[in-house]
Amino acid sequence: MHKILVVDDDIQMLGLISQLLEREGYEVITASSTHQLLRLIENEVPDLFLIDASLPVVDGLALCRQLRKNPKVSALPIVFITGHDSRYTVADALEAGGDDYIRKPFAVRELTARLRAHLRRTAKAEIEDEFPTIEIFADTRTVLVDKRTVDLTQVEFELLTYLCAAPSRMHSTQDLLIHVWQYPPNTGDTALVRNHIRNLRRKLEDSPERPAIIQSRHGRGYTIKAHIQLVKEAYYQSA
Repeated sequence: MHKILVVDDDIQMLGLISQLLEREGYEVITASSTHQLLRLIENEVPDLFLIDASLPVVDGLALCRQLRKNPKVSALPIVFITGHDSRYTVADALEAGGDDYIRKPFAVRELTARLRAHLRRTAKAEIEDEFPTIEIFADTRTVLVDKRTVDLTQVEFELLTYLCAAPSRMHSTQDLLIHVWQYPPNTGDTALVRNHIRNLRRKLEDSPERPAIIQSRHGRGYTIKAHIQLVKEAYYQSA
């Protein structure tokens, strides 16, 4: 269950937004001032901030700037809500570090749709951050996986390099036989590819039986899930 921290000095609006979000399945934390929010996040970190831009004393934009400087919550989505008579513009909100800006009165479906979009984006970023990093040094034919040196045969190195050159692409066995082994189209043994992929997984993966780096899709081929760094210069030798 995602946790949303709502900040608004209008107690009635705070209660209304809380009810709407709880009905949508969110856990809601509320604060009526900047000071109260800053106290809350000392012990409890939400998944998203929903902030009234026109807070008294320290307004929402100034609060946003403070949150962006706090390493504990700096990467979290911040969505502003404000009335039509607000002196702030969308540009002001975004320049302060906000991710989105919604005017009151708002449609419930619009609010919840925007919140879901920001939460999905954050979840995707977190997953991508967990990908391992593969460094390929072309001059020395050296491969590092999260700084761990991996010893590969020449064919394994060429296979990995080809896969990593287009990591988001699905590579069929025929594609690999043509471009790595230089076989003419519709020739070569697909078992050759499977065996080399199996050997690569044993060297690259933490758990070769449940591969996270070299992933396969039945009938489609293989793809790489990792942060790729292709290095042509021999930096590794001089490091």
